[in-house]
Amino acid sequence: MGHDTTLIMKNTPQCLRILPQWLVWRNEEVKGRLTKVPYDAKTGRKASSTDPSTWTTFEQAVEAFARNDHYDGVGFVFTADDPFCSIDLDDCVGDNMSVAPWAREIMSKFASYTETSPSGTGLKIYLRGRKPDFAQCSKKDIDPDGYGELELYDHARYFAVTGDLWPGSATDVMDCQTALDELCARLWPQKEQPAGASVLPPAAGQTQAPAQVHSDDRVGRCLAAMLKMKVADKSDGSHRLFAAACRCVEHDLTDTESLVCLKSYGILRPFPRKWSAEEVLMRLRDAERKVEWGEALAEGAGVVLPAYKTVGRLLADYPELRRPTIHGLLREGETGNLISASKKGKSWLAVDLALAVATGRLWLGTFQTAKGKVLILDNELHGETSADRIPRVAEARLIPLPEIADQVCIENMRGRLVDLFQLESYFGAIEPGTFTLVILDAFYRFIPKGTDENDNGTVAHLYNHIDRYAQHLNCSFVLVHHSSKGNQASKAVTDVGAGAGSQSRAADTHLVLRPHQQDGVVVLDAAVRSWPPVSPMCLEWVYPVWNPVSGLDPTDLRPERPRRKPKEESKLPAPAQPQWDTEKFVGAFITADARPRAVILEVAEKAGLSERRAEALLKRAVEMGRAFPWKFASNQPVRYATVAQPLIDMPVSDGKKKRKRK
Repeated sequence: MGHDTTLIMKNTPQCLRILPQWLVWRNEEVKGRLTKVPYDAKTGRKASSTDPSTWTTFEQAVEAFARNDHYDGVGFVFTADDPFCSIDLDDCVGDNMSVAPWAREIMSKFASYTETSPSGTGLKIYLRGRKPDFAQCSKKDIDPDGYGELELYDHARYFAVTGDLWPGSATDVMDCQTALDELCARLWPQKEQPAGASVLPPAAGQTQAPAQVHSDDRVGRCLAAMLKMKVADKSDGSHRLFAAACRCVEHDLTDTESLVCLKSYGILRPFPRKWSAEEVLMRLRDAERKVEWGEALAEGAGVVLPAYKTVGRLLADYPELRRPTIHGLLREGETGNLISASKKGKSWLAVDLALAVATGRLWLGTFQTAKGKVLILDNELHGETSADRIPRVAEARLIPLPEIADQVCIENMRGRLVDLFQLESYFGAIEPGTFTLVILDAFYRFIPKGTDENDNGTVAHLYNHIDRYAQHLNCSFVLVHHSSKGNQASKAVTDVGAGAGSQSRAADTHLVLRPHQQDGVVVLDAAVRSWPPVSPMCLEWVYPVWNPVSGLDPTDLRPERPRRKPKEESKLPAPAQPQWDTEKFVGAFITADARPRAVILEVAEKAGLSERRAEALLKRAVEMGRAFPWKFASNQPVRYATVAQPLIDMPVSDGKKKRKRK
């Protein structure tokens, strides 16, 4: 059915319409509160007020809203680069369009475009101006009676736009800087401070007590987060200051609150040099482009709450699959494995893939790629080796080096002892959308120390981290990994790969290389999640690349090496072995003439019985009365016979006679 966009199209000021800073939004319950969640009108995925890649044009946003019932409106994103600001007056419109006195007074100072909010109970004033540094983003209890609440933003936020022009309002966005300064000075009175005063104290000899932390717990939590940081000062401390500024943005601090918090932090963790308020504010603006506002304030961290969707909502939210990175194999945000035995050319194949994506060419003459920048994190090769390999592959593919000079980035991490978890800060510092593909070569070297790659839970946890990195960067990941030991021909595609089985199940695409019967040829096989099944193909090694080869059967994999043939005589049937029981044992080895135990066991072993079995049968024969022990002097061995020992005097070794026991 769609929505009526007449007012939006008619009244939205042209100065806002021409900027590509638009998105759509939908009311959703988040942590028990109804929230306007922003969405990218192009992709249907969630948007961010700090990620320009998720914004679009006014026309595209309005069109998406008009044709999709599941969106509740369009919104405009304020940035530090545009001249606009907006004041949101909450719950000020009553019955018959009456306006609360506190709001009417503010409106009288701003002769600029004003419209009714989506709820119909609030007003938004759009103006040209910059919020003073001391001003906060919200204010409650504006009038003496405790009524009145407003929000004020000029960057890193979006406001819903309705086009419902307030009667008597200006139809364009006007310059109201003077009125804005006066309003902020009234709402947030400031003590005078010398221009350019240092906000952060000197590094040495600091004995001053920390500044008072704002009563709002956000500032205290932000300071605690700063104190937990483990960021080294490279020179002047600017890197650590930037990290601290990111904490301020994550805790949704105003500029004034940020300055207070950073001052306290600078006292407790001194910087190598002084930083002025102007310099600190510049760092805050940089931080706003890197991290999400308020992401550290999410309540109930670690608590999983239901967020299920109806099928109708699901289909509306995701009208199409994610954009392909490698057509037929991999999509944006997905993870793929590239697996073969060691030293079989998989790293060369990964470089070939990187160059194909960087130039938008077909990979292996078969798979179309989406052109974009590629990052290779290589912890096996030295920089010199990478510098030698990449031009060789480019030359083999007839790719001019200038075409990939700025499209492929590589960082050689060999010897730096960086694991997958430590890469969180690395990827967090990269602007989302910078890369289309990230390649980790080799994956086993990124596995954290003490981690068992054969444990399914552990490996699944590693892939969860990779999924989070891919989501942050809006790109695909390819992990270069080695196969398990032994022959791979008889294994399923998903069973080829060293470690726990979850490494193939967690990945969206599982590419394997297995030897073909033909020397110098491998079979590329794949298991994919979001594509139709892929037919295996044969690749021939022509240094330094793998090329498709026709005329060979991809199913003709090299079998397991045959075992040594047994000797011919070993094929002859073994002679039948007698089944020994007590009767047979007595008949074969015990006679009426008493024989020593050792002699009986020796003869039995020659006949094929084990010593243990012979002893057991001899004991059993005695118990059954089929054999009898003959005992002589204490220094003579016991003998066994089929008849009982006679009760007579027996000769002994010293020539004397001894009466046998009765």
